[in-house]
Amino acid sequence: MSETTNKSSGLLLLIAAGMAQFIVCADWWAAAIALPPMAKDLGVEAVDLQWVLTGYVMTFCAILGVAGPLGDRYGRKLILQIGICVFAVVSLWVGLSQSVSMVIVSRIFLGIGGGLLFPLATAVVSEASSPGKLPRNLSILLGIVIMGAAGGPVIGGALTQVLDWRWIFFANIPVCAVAFVMVQLFAKESSDPDSKGRLDYVGIFLLLIGIGAISVGIDRIPHWPIDAWLPLGAFGLLTLLFLGWFELHIKSPLIDLRLLGNRQFIGFAVGGMAGNVAWCIIVFASTLLLQQVFKFSVLSTGLFFLFISGSTAFASFIGARMERWLGAHFLVGVALVFQGIGLFIMFINDSTFWLALALMVAGIGCAWSWSMSQAGAILTISKERVGMASGSIMTLVILAGNTAIVIVATIMDVSQRANDGHYAPGITMAYLIGTLATAVGLVVFLAILGKPMTQKKQVEKNAS
Repeated sequence: MSETTNKSSGLLLLIAAGMAQFIVCADWWAAAIALPPMAKDLGVEAVDLQWVLTGYVMTFCAILGVAGPLGDRYGRKLILQIGICVFAVVSLWVGLSQSVSMVIVSRIFLGIGGGLLFPLATAVVSEASSPGKLPRNLSILLGIVIMGAAGGPVIGGALTQVLDWRWIFFANIPVCAVAFVMVQLFAKESSDPDSKGRLDYVGIFLLLIGIGAISVGIDRIPHWPIDAWLPLGAFGLLTLLFLGWFELHIKSPLIDLRLLGNRQFIGFAVGGMAGNVAWCIIVFASTLLLQQVFKFSVLSTGLFFLFISGSTAFASFIGARMERWLGAHFLVGVALVFQGIGLFIMFINDSTFWLALALMVAGIGCAWSWSMSQAGAILTISKERVGMASGSIMTLVILAGNTAIVIVATIMDVSQRANDGHYAPGITMAYLIGTLATAVGLVVFLAILGKPMTQKKQVEKNAS
């Protein structure tokens, strides 16, 4: 096969993998934007649909931890295609759902497809890339994911405004079909013949039960008596504590808690978790502010989110170069400062001008807290443990944001009931919680990591 043909196949595989990751990212953003019209269509309040986001993320995180080992054992191309098929079929299910419970259940199952295809798309590209081209190809993939975040609100707003919120999910199907065919044509099957050990199915089960019980317990605070929601939340907490003990005693854990013995890893994990808490609160609260308080249409809301999407994309574009100059440690700290400033502006002002400015400022922080926390954590780990470390920190970061949505949604629910159905007081409280969480995260991050290091010094320290 000629070199030109190899280059073309590699480019087309990169496009296919990028399409798969794009729809996972764009789908979450589009669904977040469409919550108010979705709630109106289904006859509930918008805050009651936070499980459309959190249920999806729960299963996404759980599957994320075993997707890599499944690909290593049974074939990365095969598992990627299974993930694409699951995402397409369940997207159809979500779009056809006629009740709140069915939408939430189908979204939970959609997280399975997303959790399979997201890491395996990266794995297939990594396997097909030469060492010299791997960093460039992975950077392109990250850029495509950021495009999903940037384009998701606009796509979701446009489809909902022109057609119906269900078309957000129907639109996934043709994209999945094209991605499936391109992966079939241009990806080579690969696996790890030395892959051993049992997959952590028990860890998946305990994580889902623990996070689910805590989330439902928090969500039901305004609706159930204390002797109903408190035991449920306590059961979830005990389940997670047992999960922690269990994960320390198996060879291939879902979340490798042994990494918590690495001070640098803990620091970057804290920074990433605080950053994603801020990002999720911004998206959830600002969506409700624009549509329920300012009475924006869903399309106008999607277009307004370009203020944060544009600055996030710009910051991601320059992030890799700035990391080489300043180091991931410095950029995570700066990111949390930007997010904190943005959230504080949102808290003290209630005009669209200040919201637009705050979104642009916070968007810079959202890009760097997400990418640089993971890059910094991976630099602190030996090469042999990079795969496990990457999966573990991504799981922790995403779950932190997911939990934040559950908490602020519950607070908004309580506030709305106490303020004759008005959303504004609860949204203001959500911005305050985000500001405080970011500030605490920054303090803890700096306390753990201390003086910032350049990328070169971090690599040298890790090697020594």
